[in-house]
Amino acid sequence: MAAPPGRRERLRALRRGGLLGLETLLDLLVGLAGGLRHRYRYRDTGNNGNGSESERHVRDFLSWVEPVAAQVQELQLQRSDFEILKVIGRGAFSEVAVVRMKESGQIYAMKIMNKWDMLRRGEVSCFREEREVLARGDQRWITRLHFAFQDPQCLYLVMEYYVGGDLLTLLSKFGDRLPLAMARFYLAELVMAIDSIHRLGYVHRWAWGWGHMGGHMGT
Repeated sequence: MAAPPGRRERLRALRRGGLLGLETLLDLLVGLAGGLRHRYRYRDTGNNGNGSESERHVRDFLSWVEPVAAQVQELQLQRSDFEILKVIGRGAFSEVAVVRMKESGQIYAMKIMNKWDMLRRGEVSCFREEREVLARGDQRWITRLHFAFQDPQCLYLVMEYYVGGDLLTLLSKFGDRLPLAMARFYLAELVMAIDSIHRLGYVHRWAWGWGHMGGHMGT
C-alpha cells in the first residue's frame, strides 16, 4: 500500500493551482461566508437573534469568518484591475477581450462569462472543465491560464494573448489553401494539442480553425 503524501508534497500540490489550489480554497471561504450570511442572518429578522444552538454556533462562526472573507475579497483580483482594450470575440454567454493589467502593463486575453446566462443554458460544468484544462493542460499546446476570478455577475479567465491570430486568419492570407508543408505542420500541431486534452480525460467537441492560436513566431 502506497504511503500517504508528505507535507512537502501536499504543499507543492497546492502551489500547482489544481482544483484544490489556494485560489480555489479562498473562493470557497468567500462563498461559504456569503451563503451562511444570507441563510442565517437575514432569513428570520423576527427572532431577535434567538434560535437553535446550531444556529447560534453558525452566527458565532460568521462573526469570525466575515472579516476574513472581506479581506480576501479586497486582495483578490477584480475586473477593475484590468483595462479593456478591445473585444475580439463574442459567444452565446461570453466575450473575449484584449486587456491590460493596470499594475504591470502586461497584455492578456480575458474571457468574460455571464453567470446568469450560463445558469439559464446549463453551461456551468463547461466553465469548470475549461478552467481545469487551462490550469492543468500542457502549455506547449494549451493556452496558459494566468488568473481566474469572479464577481457577483461574471466569471473571468485571464489567459495568454497570442498576437499571431488564429488558423482561420492564416488561411485567409493564403486564399483558404495552405501550402502542403505548412498544412502538415499545423495539422500535426492540432493532433498533438487534441491528444494532450484526451490525456486529461476530455474529448473536444470540435477543433475549428479559430481555436488554433499563433504566437508572434506563428506557432
